[in-house]
Amino acid sequence: VIGPGDEVIMMLWGETEINKSYTITRDGYVFIPNLGQVFVNGLTLEKLEKKLFKLLKKAYSSLDPANGLPTTFFSVSLGSVTLKPIRVFVLGEVEQPGAYSLKPSATLFSSLFYFNGPKTTGSLREIKLIRNKKEFAKIDYYDYLTTGKMKGDVRLQRDDVIFIPPRKNTVSLSGRINNPKIYEFSDGEDLLDVIEFAGGLKSSTFLKRAQ
Repeated sequence: VIGPGDEVIMMLWGETEINKSYTITRDGYVFIPNLGQVFVNGLTLEKLEKKLFKLLKKAYSSLDPANGLPTTFFSVSLGSVTLKPIRVFVLGEVEQPGAYSLKPSATLFSSLFYFNGPKTTGSLREIKLIRNKKEFAKIDYYDYLTTGKMKGDVRLQRDDVIFIPPRKNTVSLSGRINNPKIYEFSDGEDLLDVIEFAGGLKSSTFLKRAQ
């Protein structure tokens, strides 16, 4: 998936010859002469190629097979900048804070595997991404653990900061429950929410005597 900071190399050869590289802006655009601003953020390489071909054949008729055999040919590839590891900084409640080299496709969720996630003193409910000295995104890992959905996940960029704050509210569940462990809860959540985090009650649970 292509995103800001990636390098795209576009080649035309035959009747028209062009070989240029373009860097995707922070807003997800590339500026291509004769085409103008083209939004490419979030596209795969295959979808990018189809989108550019559709736009280019309007500017270069020799690309279009509908006008007879094409005399201009087109390809798009990713530059070396895109394939280099990106450096991010990890701070807060982690075993080894510091700089990490991640794959350029890394996201806020997948980055947790590089530094083994938070310590037991760290929060899983408010994992923050700081970009350009501002809080850019925040994820709640419990959403993923309980639903499998990566809500709020974003692709990382060079020099991003991942911050793990200390965990705040915790509660310990024990007894006739599917996953008796210590759970972190956010403001506004109640006992039923925590029971859901724990996978629910066993069929043998006598809830009227819960304490």
